[in-house]
Amino acid sequence: MTSKTFDTIIIGGGISGLACAKRLQEHNEDFLLISKDIGGRILPSEDGTANYGAFFVCLDYYHTLKYVKLKNQIRLRDFCFHEGEDTYVLFEPALIKYSFQFLKALRLLYKFRKAFRKLRKVCENTSQKEAIENDSFLHDVYMKNAADFVKEYAIESGTDRYLSKGLYSTTFSKIDEMNAFSFLEFCLPLITPIYRFSFEKDKMIESFKDKIIIGSVSDIKHKDGKYKIKSGKDFFHSKNIVLATEINWSQRFAGVKKTNLPVDTNMLHIKGNPKSIIAKKEYQLFSYPSNVQAIATLKDETFLFYYKNKQPSLDRYFANPKIISHKHWKPAGTINGHTLIECNRGNNMFLIGDYNVAGLEESYITGIFAANQIVKLNQP
Repeated sequence: MTSKTFDTIIIGGGISGLACAKRLQEHNEDFLLISKDIGGRILPSEDGTANYGAFFVCLDYYHTLKYVKLKNQIRLRDFCFHEGEDTYVLFEPALIKYSFQFLKALRLLYKFRKAFRKLRKVCENTSQKEAIENDSFLHDVYMKNAADFVKEYAIESGTDRYLSKGLYSTTFSKIDEMNAFSFLEFCLPLITPIYRFSFEKDKMIESFKDKIIIGSVSDIKHKDGKYKIKSGKDFFHSKNIVLATEINWSQRFAGVKKTNLPVDTNMLHIKGNPKSIIAKKEYQLFSYPSNVQAIATLKDETFLFYYKNKQPSLDRYFANPKIISHKHWKPAGTINGHTLIECNRGNNMFLIGDYNVAGLEESYITGIFAANQIVKLNQP
């Protein structure tokens, strides 16, 4: 690569940065992608058998599904819930007690899913912030605390017994920490099939792999309508810049003063023999204040073990446990709060990713939006 001046430079090779690059390539735009890795929080194990980051995809991830290979379906019957020393499954006689609450929750979820799918389409050409603000229902649930929302619709006890554990294992958050938008989004697997997957990285980058540099960016400056980007000992220049990194890194360059609160988690990839406490079902869901958040059984007789703070004793759950890998996701996302951040930061700068709404598909679409705006800017 001889030139160091490009029309657009994308910083970050997670799903949103790759989506932006893919769309720019489709329009024959000039760009460079700089990233420390390819995939970001879609992080596979060394042998490629497990995902250490994003764990599942929904069947309505229309863009993302083109670049993943589906594995086994995750079904509601595969879950075991943990409440202190008590364990139970979803399809138990006690579920009848909560049937009316579940019917109300399902009705809300179908309403949300319809609005959410429309939002995805709108967000390809409208910023996520503007699109949510223009939808009264979605904006209302984004600005409402999930605990208040649950109370308003009188689904508290069913949420506490079942939904809170599913949410704690996927968002690593308590109900009273998240907004109602996130609450509804992460309950969508109740009505939308979800699957484990592997990311087909080579298929994703095949058309633009010669426009990728593996490296880190340490500084960005803007002067006279041009950006100067420092990566290692090199400097690159561009008219447009797309920040596709974690929000806590991007915000200083994008002038973002306030973000939603980050959540973090630890993940262990473990080989061991499961004890009876986790042997009945494939997925173990816990709830606050448990330090253990979730345990997922993989098809190769290994496990993903998620916990919040200090590593708990593995002997409670496994015989002869062996740690294959450890990953501290800090952050795992920024979903707790009511702050909506504008993607278009002015001066031909675009901020993309999951800082407003979590999810692979939502992040992907922010990349499409930024690319579409750049294509418009470059039209004569």
